[in-house]
Amino acid sequence: MKHCGTQKLETDRLILRKYIAEDAIAMYKNWASDKEVTKFLTWPAHSNPEISQSIINN
Repeated sequence: MKHCGTQKLETDRLILRKYIAEDAIAMYKNWASDKEVTKFLTWPAHSNPEISQSIINN
């Protein structure tokens, strides 16, 4: 299988795309800071938006 990077997938109701720097605040506010959302993930809830920004930047 040839790796071709993150591809954008779009339907009438959904767009899946690679994160961009401008997504950090929304990521933090909508789910990354919620302990209930992240309790089954391998990383803890983000304690501030800078952590979300760092994740996106990496």
